Amino acid sequence: MIRSIIRQYSNHLDCLQITGEANMTFMEGSKPNVQKTLVQGIMAAKNEKEAINSQVNIGFAADPDHVGPIVPDFWERIFELGGHDFVQALDYVGYNFYVDVFEEEIKLKDIPASVEYVLCRFREKNLKTAHIPETIPIRITENGWPTGRHPFTGRERSYEHQAKVFETIIRTVYSLREEFNITHYEFFGLRDADSSIHDLFHQFGIMGDDYTPKPAFHTFQRLVQEIGV
Repeated sequence: MIRSIIRQYSNHLDCLQITGEANMTFMEGSKPNVQKTLVQGIMAAKNEKEAINSQVNIGFAADPDHVGPIVPDFWERIFELGGHDFVQALDYVGYNFYVDVFEEEIKLKDIPASVEYVLCRFREKNLKTAHIPETIPIRITENGWPTGRHPFTGRERSYEHQAKVFETIIRTVYSLREEFNITHYEFFGLRDADSSIHDLFHQFGIMGDDYTPKPAFHTFQRLVQEIGV
């Protein structure tokens, strides 16, 4: 399957991500043999990429290991399964992280330190455990901050505060891009799934579900113009 996707679509793709959150037990990590699948998929993709002289970037993504149930020894295991051949097949590693979303409220002034902590832990602990060197770039493959009422704390997350958090996170990632070799940032997501539902997973957008821009949309436009590549 992976080989056929690369043969058919690689000229139209910048990257191909093999698994998304395989280190989390309630996501792909709940599937048997997911680590083996991840490693073999990366290596098969790399081989096919080289066979057809494709420029598509091959990688996988993971979540922070301090905010939820994780697969034990995930990082050790993927290196045991693939060794240096697996590491050399990687063009990037994706990181899905969220600050001030699934925990108690973090003050705006403390968000840069929280972002730096999760990025440093990922680069210096997780990736090093899997012998993935600093030369392999990190792509932020998921990040965001939802509006609406927090279902656990009851706190209202305003549109205006979303824009402030959004800008603070992006500027912090940008300031750390060289230190941690971060090449891409992708947010989650463009529009709400359902703006009428006060739930963590329905109001992540920087636009309403009818595509009406929230303040964060204009913030994102400005940041793209200022620091985008």
